[in-house]
Amino acid sequence: MPKGSKKELPEKKVCVTCQKEKRLIDFYLSSSPLHSDQRIPTCKTCLTSLFDNNNQEESLKNILRQIDKPYIPHLLDAARNENPNNVFGSYMKNIQSMTKYKGWTWKDSQLNKEIEEIKTEKIEQFDNDTGYTIEELKEKYGYGYPDDEYYLFEKKYQQLRSSFQLVTTMHEEYFREYCINKVKETLAKARGDFKEAKEWAGMVKDVAEAGKLKPSQMSKADLSGGLDTFGQLARMVEENYEIMPLLPRFTERPKDKVDVVLWCFINYVRDLKGLPACDYKEIYEFYNKRKLEYESQMSDNEYSNDEEVDMNA
Repeated sequence: MPKGSKKELPEKKVCVTCQKEKRLIDFYLSSSPLHSDQRIPTCKTCLTSLFDNNNQEESLKNILRQIDKPYIPHLLDAARNENPNNVFGSYMKNIQSMTKYKGWTWKDSQLNKEIEEIKTEKIEQFDNDTGYTIEELKEKYGYGYPDDEYYLFEKKYQQLRSSFQLVTTMHEEYFREYCINKVKETLAKARGDFKEAKEWAGMVKDVAEAGKLKPSQMSKADLSGGLDTFGQLARMVEENYEIMPLLPRFTERPKDKVDVVLWCFINYVRDLKGLPACDYKEIYEFYNKRKLEYESQMSDNEYSNDEEVDMNA
């Protein structure tokens, strides 16, 4: 070998299973110290053929144990949804592309019960906090996503809900789709798959435009729920709600400084007249008495008006 020349790495290797010589790209990369050339000795085709689609979890564990790769349960769920026809290939693609799992081997697998118990505890805690179960979230966002992602969808939904005016059912539908795509975009970025992240970002933009979720697309009527003036708001309230039962409402305790000042003034007048000081509860009872008299008077007026209408008829 000439002086100063670099040692060239082999461009091919022989698969220990099929005994065929293949290109290096036909073998998965490996961080295991057991593989000196940083390639798994069995080719991708042979590994895929070892995967039993009828017993996916145990089959995957057996293969990963032999090639010294980690088993991550939620990545198996993601692979099933991403590519049902090639679950093993999808799992291997994700485990190698995500920087979080770079350098992980079989000893780093999430196999013990503690992890599942913690996961279950978190799910139950989330259910208690939001009032939603996993089945209810699947009904809300659609079936087919990993369980962990449903909680991310709902978290994103709750974070952004107050920023959007969901006037119709269609707005609500687009908003849910927006949250799903936004979470998917974030997850793709997290695992370093920027091509996929760009695709999800495009879908986020499309849904936002189709559902008029962008603030720049919303008209004055959209932002106000179809009400442009205070007069329209007052008319809507009067047409849909009884005003009298809402007015007035009193409390047995002073609510503000005005109540306290009025209470002090009443007791000052009572003191001038040689009367004992009153409790605020007595003022409250006086308010209620006047309120009942007022409502009775309004009812009598309405009755009189109805009679007058009947006579004119």
